[in-house]
Amino acid sequence: MPKTKQQKTCTKATHTKFHWLKPSTWNVAPLATLGPIGYFPKGSGTIGSLIALPIAYCASSLSIYVLWAVTLAFFAFGLWAITQFTENTTDKDPSCVIVDEVVGQLITFLVIMPYFMHWPVLLLGFVLFRFFDIFKFGLVAFWDRRKRPLGVMMDDVAAGILAGFVLAILQTFSANNILN
Repeated sequence: MPKTKQQKTCTKATHTKFHWLKPSTWNVAPLATLGPIGYFPKGSGTIGSLIALPIAYCASSLSIYVLWAVTLAFFAFGLWAITQFTENTTDKDPSCVIVDEVVGQLITFLVIMPYFMHWPVLLLGFVLFRFFDIFKFGLVAFWDRRKRPLGVMMDDVAAGILAGFVLAILQTFSANNILN
């Protein structure tokens, strides 16, 4: 039985000089699945979204630009990892791939100014993102039907944009400034 890239083990053939410079020899599974978290039997996407909350909080506490940079880095490396991970599989949107959940959740908070980033906002942003990610309205459903690496990533990006939009509206018009 031939081994896929996800199952590939280190062999002498991969231990050539500078083998680590060749992307085809890297094991991308830990990045695509956030280590063992993607393999949890239930709720791995929800856990991936929860992991994004402290990342969003810490990055935004430094600067909104740091949050943008972290989000773009997760997007770029995540898309690359998803592409490599799904290259030799029949399932083009495996449930164990959850780096896209982190990206979508981070995008939710890009519209919130850092000084508004506290636990009620984080919790509401989490709930909104999961809502749009699970029920898949409009562009989220459009991208979800695209069973390619970009579609895997973009359905969560679209869910994050929708959640961020709703979060910004709720924050702007919240009664007694609960979210501010």
